[in-house]
Formats: sequence, C-alpha cells, structure tokens
Amino acid sequence: MAAPSAYALALRPLLPAAAAYARVLLRNRHDAEDAVQHAALRGLEQFNRFDTNRSFKAWWFTILRNHCLDLLRVRQSARTEPLGDLDPPAPEQEPEFDWSRLETAITRLSPEHREILRLRYFADLSYRDLAETLQIPPGTVMSRLHLARLALRRFLSEDEI
Repeated sequence: MAAPSAYALALRPLLPAAAAYARVLLRNRHDAEDAVQHAALRGLEQFNRFDTNRSFKAWWFTILRNHCLDLLRVRQSARTEPLGDLDPPAPEQEPEFDWSRLETAITRLSPEHREILRLRYFADLSYRDLAETLQIPPGTVMSRLHLARLALRRFLSEDEI
C-alpha cells in the first residue's frame, strides 16, 4: 500500500474546494462534511490502486462525486432543493448580488449542465480534470461548459424581464 502520508499530502490542498463542491451538491453543510470525510477514507483505501499517470485531483473528485451522487440517490431526491444553509458571500464588486436569483437559474439547467458548472466553479477542476472526472472527451467538456453558461445567461436574463 502507498504511504498514507503521501495521500494526506496530496489531499490536504483539495479539501476546501471539496467541501464547497459537496455542500453545493448536497445542499446541506453537515451532509457535505460527512461526504468529504467518507470520500477521504475511501480514497485512502484505494490509494494503492491510484494510477500516477492520472491527475490526483480528478481521481479524488471522482470518488467524492460518486459518493455524493450515491447519497442523493438514497435520498431519492430527483428535484433540486433550495441551497438551505449555503449562503455564499456576495462578491465585493457587486454588493447587491442576488444569490437566490442565481440559484433559481441554476436549478433550471439540465442535470449535466448543473454538474459541470458545479465541478468547474465550486471544485475548481480544470478542463482536463473535468474530462477525467465525468469520463467524457475534452471537446465535450468545452462544449458542455459553453452551453451551460449560455443557458444560465439566458435564464438569468429572462428573470430580469
């Protein structure tokens, strides 16, 4: 088995983004914390099988993503719930940013578009890591992100009318 200290060293910088991603996906802070811990333990168990030719970040976010999706399936939550206790701070340049409007627009996106936006902006995955995590070609990542941003922009502009 690979050294647990090497795993911890690789995992530690990813934890803040992992917590943000799990929280936005699960819509509950405590569930997100549990999910990150469970995924961390699962990753440690599987670390000896980690392919060093792959991105560690993509590998680990795949484990976290799969665990979160399993939790959502258990909840039988086909609908997107309100963000609940997730209250991200508004950007300083926009003191009156309406997070609820953004949340409403995101819930109107297809599941694939919601997922790729969450992984890109909450987990901070690169295009390469997105392709590995979602098991799709890099061209599909670019296309899906582009279409997701267009749809989000359209939904946000519809709300302004």
